[in-house]
Amino acid sequence: MRGWRAAVSTGAVLALAASGCNSDGESATTDPVGTTPVPATTAATTAPATAVSQTTPETAVDDPTAGHRAVVETLASDNLAGRDNGTPGSAAAQEFLIAAVSEFAQPLVPGATGPTAFRQSFGIGTNVLAVIPGGDLADQYVIVGAHYDHLGSDCIGTGSADNICNGASDNASGVAVALAIGKAIAGGDEPRRRSVIIAFWDAEEDGLLGSAAYIASPAVPLDQTVAYVNFDIQGTNISPSLANMTVLVGAETGGINLVNAAATAAEASTLDTVRLSLLFGQGRSDHANFVSAGVPSVFFTDATTPCYHTVGDDASIVDYPKLQQQVANAQALVRDLVSTDTLPAYEPNAPAATYADAESIHGLLVQAQPDFSRFSDADRVVSDQFVADLGAIVDSGPDAFDDRSVGPLLGGTAAIASLWAGGECDGFLDP
Repeated sequence: MRGWRAAVSTGAVLALAASGCNSDGESATTDPVGTTPVPATTAATTAPATAVSQTTPETAVDDPTAGHRAVVETLASDNLAGRDNGTPGSAAAQEFLIAAVSEFAQPLVPGATGPTAFRQSFGIGTNVLAVIPGGDLADQYVIVGAHYDHLGSDCIGTGSADNICNGASDNASGVAVALAIGKAIAGGDEPRRRSVIIAFWDAEEDGLLGSAAYIASPAVPLDQTVAYVNFDIQGTNISPSLANMTVLVGAETGGINLVNAAATAAEASTLDTVRLSLLFGQGRSDHANFVSAGVPSVFFTDATTPCYHTVGDDASIVDYPKLQQQVANAQALVRDLVSTDTLPAYEPNAPAATYADAESIHGLLVQAQPDFSRFSDADRVVSDQFVADLGAIVDSGPDAFDDRSVGPLLGGTAAIASLWAGGECDGFLDP
């Protein structure tokens, strides 16, 4: 995303759950992609990428985070020069992803062979798609996705000694989560009823164009797509007091079944998962395209940190133990979606914001108040006042929550999230 910090009145909030994109409304055209995956009994193999180190993302016995770290360090290396779409770095990233995903999944583009069978090309970029076939409900699909592109050399801080926007948290870490989930689902002992598509989107930073291209020409029918699970900005901390916090946006788009599934899945990790309504994602990542197409969707994110879209977004600022817990959280949800008899049902009329959102944001801010010392004196006064005002809304109870409550909730949250995103790039990791 280039330049999300617009005023609340323009509809460009909320940074709290915003991620790396520039939702500028551009359209995209796609090459035709078939509607059914290529039948196969074994996963395809591809030649390894030559432009990047081929560290196999395996989980080490003594370090369960090693596989995630290997993915992030490879994609966020200087060799890939920021993974901007249409560049050699992007092509190298595609080769790496195809080599990794072909270890456990099958190509999705019918009639194509080799690495091309994993690629969906469109106007300015290339999505990487693969499928893990299901069982008795194989013609139903759960899509697990993350964008792999970044900004090349167009971010804060370029022009100094460092001219590469490595995009470790935005979104190499999200890619690592999606890969880990795909591998676990493919290799698990639990029976797979539904098929799982692993999708890595290109040109997200140009306006969600990769996922828009997929929606325009889906590899499988959208009405057979049970849910979409999106990852954008994972393994990061917006302040020290919130290092154990992560955000899940939009479960209400799948009605009570998806809300309940998301709540249950959160118990699979040690993280404090703050669940917020779709509006708090503000259409800033690829889930927005799927929701607009009527597909129930959830969006996992850690919000916008001071390292966001800067040259400091390197592999060293990623919180890998946290990333491991995010894999556990999301994997539990995906496993449920693959096997459940109580499917999400798209809900287009859910309220924009709820009393539960107010409760969640208030609890988060109370926990974070010790870190308001990062702010200027004036900003700290405003932030403390917002906590007090929001506390009053919560104390008034759910029956008093109405349209008059929504404006202060959204406006204040956007303002304080902008403060969190300011300052020097810091991963807020334990020394």
